[in-house]
Amino acid sequence: MEPGFDNRSAAVPGILWWRTWASRHRVLAALLAGLVATHVATACGYWFTGIGLTRLDWNTANGFVYTPAAGPLAKFLVGGVFHYFDGIVFAVVFACALHPLLPWRNTQLGNLAKGFVFGTLLSVLSVVFMTPFVYGPARGSDPGFLSLNLGWQYIAAVFVWHWIYGIHLAIVFNPLPDPLDVPREAEPALSSR
Repeated sequence: MEPGFDNRSAAVPGILWWRTWASRHRVLAALLAGLVATHVATACGYWFTGIGLTRLDWNTANGFVYTPAAGPLAKFLVGGVFHYFDGIVFAVVFACALHPLLPWRNTQLGNLAKGFVFGTLLSVLSVVFMTPFVYGPARGSDPGFLSLNLGWQYIAAVFVWHWIYGIHLAIVFNPLPDPLDVPREAEPALSSR
């Protein structure tokens, strides 16, 4: 076994192929990861009331910021475009700037830890700045310090939403330990595709 090679990846050739591809095409993998992670987390946000948390509709929230005078459908659609764009841009920032700096190795578990930490960072940014100073005022409300006026269910929902985003980001953006250290076992899989 080569140094830095994650043995669990060898058990499933598709995972090894994907991790090899993600290692060689980091920006493309980050773009795709951002789209997937944003979509999965966005869908989950609509279902949070089923587990006792506040329903999160970031599409409409962004619509209130970007098109305050528009109708509900326009707010949802325009806000959705900006919401997905933000999710993809944050994924590229994560992959290019933050991922290499985090202390865990690029094993599957290490990459999940990196995604979880990134999700936590985005959650803190959301409850400390975005909700009180951007989303709340756009809707004519005062979320208060740390968004506390919206209740613990909202704050918990923001954290769970961003953890879902971060974990799915790490599942898709899951490079091998070193982009130059691609295991020989992956070469046949890459050449046959």
